[in-house]
Amino acid sequence: MKSIALAAVAVCLFSIGSASAKTVTSTAPETMISALQSAGYKAVLGKTDDGTPVIDTAADSNPIRIALSDCKDNKSCTTSEFIGVWDCASSVEKCKTVADELNRQESPMHFITMDSGKRIITYQYLLFDDIGISDKLFISNFEAFSHYNYEFNATVSKK
Repeated sequence: MKSIALAAVAVCLFSIGSASAKTVTSTAPETMISALQSAGYKAVLGKTDDGTPVIDTAADSNPIRIALSDCKDNKSCTTSEFIGVWDCASSVEKCKTVADELNRQESPMHFITMDSGKRIITYQYLLFDDIGISDKLFISNFEAFSHYNYEFNATVSKK
């Protein structure tokens, strides 16, 4: 009888813990919006010209777009990526150098040079399934991406 009572208590505690953890998945973009807003970030759900969902947000005064892909009927997307776009027209060589250096580091974020170095695009993939990830892990990934964007901007801005 005592073991049944302990098992019941364990199930209740597990249920309470599970109820407070929110799941984020790209199959339901509104869960991303909710996680971002709960963490104090502005987030707006929009669509590209072809109807694919995107989320526009920002961190450290840097705009970030969350692009969703591998979608079925412009819904239920299984892949998302954080994207930052940098105007480097006035410092092409410095941007390229910093992007190359950051690409050599072991980070989940990557830098792509566009338009002969006049733009740098930063990106980081997040793969999801219907189960998703916790809101805390999602925000942790978002803030790590934001940190690398900040570092890129700070390094390029140094005189």
